[in-house]
This record gives sequence, C-alpha cells and structure tokens, in this order.
Amino acid sequence: MTIYLVRHAKTDWNDLGLWQGTSDVPLNEEGIKQAEKLAKRFSKLPIEAVFTSPLKRSYQTAKIIASEKGLQPIVDELLIECRIDLWNGLTMEETLKRFKKEHDEWSKNPDAQINGVESLSSVKARMIKFFQQIVAKDFNQVVVVSHAIALRMLISWILGLEIPNHVNFKLENASITAVQVASKPRILYLNDMCHLESD
Repeated sequence: MTIYLVRHAKTDWNDLGLWQGTSDVPLNEEGIKQAEKLAKRFSKLPIEAVFTSPLKRSYQTAKIIASEKGLQPIVDELLIECRIDLWNGLTMEETLKRFKKEHDEWSKNPDAQINGVESLSSVKARMIKFFQQIVAKDFNQVVVVSHAIALRMLISWILGLEIPNHVNFKLENASITAVQVASKPRILYLNDMCHLESD
C-alpha cells in the first residue's frame, strides 16, 4: 500500500507568512494552479481514494485531484490542522512578540496545556488514528490532503522523530510525501515538488 501525503496548495495567508490553524482560508490563484499540477501528476497513478481535511484550502486541493480521477474527496475531521487560536492570523515575528512564552511551551512540550491551542501530542494522536484506519482498509494507493503541522506529526511518528525534532524537515505547499506500508510504514520520498516545475 502507498499513501501519498499532500500538503494543501497555497493561500494568500501562506504568501503573507501568517499562521492559519483552523481559519478557513481558500486557495489563491497560484494555489489552484498548484492543485491542478498535483492532479496531473496523480492522473498517471491508480489512485483509489482521496481523503481530506474539511478546511477549504485542503478540500479545494483534494477536489481538484479527485476530479481528475473521477472521484469525490472523502472528508475526515481527523485531518484538520492544529488549532492555534491564540496566534492565528499573526506572523511568526508577531507571535513571538506577543506570545513567546506560550509558543515556546507549545513548541517544546508535546503535552502543553494552553488555552485555545491544541497540543502537538493531540494532533499526533489523531493523525496516527487516521493513518491506522486507512491502513486497515483494502486500498493499494490513496491520496491524503492535510496541513503542515498535522502532516509533520504523522511523518515524525513514521520516522521515529520526537517533538520538537519535527521542525528538522520542510513541508512546502502542494508537496507530496509518499509512505509505503508493509510490515511497518516507511517514507519513500519527502516534500517532493517536481510536479510544480512543469508548465
């Protein structure tokens, strides 16, 4: 079984460097083009299902990919991005100026209890739950569209990385990370963006 983990395509907030969390920001024009390039790449593969977070930026990306295969995206709440209400809509600079103590605690302590912010261990647990549910189904190749923090938690678990070492790799918009599932999951490739280079 191969699971293709896709970070949603670009939004205006991505371009501005703003935390998005569970804010429902749609794709921008560039993001739609990125999603179309993803769809073209997956058109050559025998994709059986496309799963997505319910947030617009993820769902729109998944919808474009699924449409190319004659499929409908399957929404799963477990794939939603980490809730970060405290610094949502802020840049990193603004976050560290206003909420440095809280952000540092959240970044370093997986079980941090901060009002309005989901702990990274909570995100990791639900992403693992989703992954195990998909593995239990009789699929050969599926696409999963989600978000940077959520996907980082899952990929870190597969790689055996502890928080805060999840920041040691990048996940760009519209990137693909392929996971092969046999006796245990392993990463085939990480943050692949070669499809975005095509015209």
